[in-house]
Amino acid sequence: MKKRHKTILACLLTCIMLFSLLAVSPSMEISAKAADTKKACWISFLDIEVLLQDKTEKEFRAKVSDMYDNVIKYGMNTVIVHVRALGDAMYPSDYYPWAEYFTTDRSDPGYDPLQIMLDLAHQKGLKFEAWINPYRLSRDSESTASFKATPYYERFRPFTIEYKASARQTCLVLDPAKQETRELITNGVEEIVRNYDVDGIHFDDYFYVSGMADNLDIASKKANVNALVSQVYDTIKSINPSCTFGISPAGNPDNARKQGADIDTWLSAPGYIDYIMPQIYWTDIYVTSKGVERMFTNRCTAWQEINQQGIPIYVGLALYQAGTKSKTDLGWASSDNNLAYQYLTAKQLGYDGYALFRYEWLEKDIATKELNHLKDY
Repeated sequence: MKKRHKTILACLLTCIMLFSLLAVSPSMEISAKAADTKKACWISFLDIEVLLQDKTEKEFRAKVSDMYDNVIKYGMNTVIVHVRALGDAMYPSDYYPWAEYFTTDRSDPGYDPLQIMLDLAHQKGLKFEAWINPYRLSRDSESTASFKATPYYERFRPFTIEYKASARQTCLVLDPAKQETRELITNGVEEIVRNYDVDGIHFDDYFYVSGMADNLDIASKKANVNALVSQVYDTIKSINPSCTFGISPAGNPDNARKQGADIDTWLSAPGYIDYIMPQIYWTDIYVTSKGVERMFTNRCTAWQEINQQGIPIYVGLALYQAGTKSKTDLGWASSDNNLAYQYLTAKQLGYDGYALFRYEWLEKDIATKELNHLKDY
C-alpha cells in the first residue's frame, strides 16, 4: 500500500508540473524582461562559516571566485551576501565587532572581505546585495556568551532584549521599540552604502521572533518595525537612489504579520521597500488534515494579491530541501524538478525572479538535478 501511495503521489506531481509547463507560452519564457530578471543566490553566514572562515586573503579570493563561478554556472546573476548576521560585521565597522563566523577570534583578518566579494562579483557581472539581520545579536547560548565578551555588549545593553529561544537557548536581540536601536541599525546601513558600491541592502525575516516580547500586540510590533524600515529606506535613497532596499519575510503571510512585518503597508504605500522576496519553502504536494494542498502555488498567489503597488516581487526557493524526505511536504522526495516547476509557476503569477537558499547546496550532489532543471527553464 505504501509503495502504491508513493506512486500515486509521484504521478500527481508529474501531472501538476506538466500542466504548468504546457500553460507557459514561448512569449512568457522569452520576454523583454528576461535580461532584468533577478536570479539570486543567498550566501548565508552558515555558508561563510563553513567555506570562508579564517582564510588568508589569497585563499579567500580564490574560494569566493570559485563560488561565484558556481553561481554563474547555474544561470544566476545576483548574490545576496550575509555581511551582518549576529550584531557583527564582515567588514571593518565603526558600529559592530568583527564577525565570529568569519574570524573565530573576532580579529581583523588584515583585509576587507566585503570589498573583495563586491569587487569580484562586479568583475564577473554579478550584482551584489548586502544582507543584514537588523535586530539579532546572537542565535544560541554559545553565541550569546561570545557577544557578551565583546565591549559592544555593554554599549548595546540599554536597548537589548535577552530571551529564551527554542531548546531554552539564551539569545540577545536589539529592542525594535527603542530609538537607539533604529539609530544603530540605520547608521550601520549608511556605513555600508557610503563606503561600498553595493547594488542593494537586503533584510530577511528576523523581526519579532518567538520568545521575544511575546506579550506585545501585533500593531505595536508593526509600528516599531515600520519606523526602522522607513528610516532605512530614506537613508539609502538619500545616499544612492539606485541602491535597492528589499525584504525577505516569512513565506506564510499571517506568520510574517505576527512577527511585526507590516507587509500590507509595504506593498501598498511608497517609502518602505523597493522589492519583496517571500520565502515560499513548500511544494505543491503538501499534506494537511484536509488532504493534499498546493501550498507553494497558494502562498505565491496570496503574496501577489496584496502587492497593491505592483513592486518587483521575487520568490525565495528552498534549494536546501532538494531530495529531502518529509511526512508532510512530499514533493521534495517525489521529484527532482521542484525548483523549475516553482519558478515557472511564480512567473505565471507575475513574479520577477527568484533567490535560492542557500549557497552550500550548489556544491552538494543531492541538489544537482534540481539546479540543472531550474537552469534549463
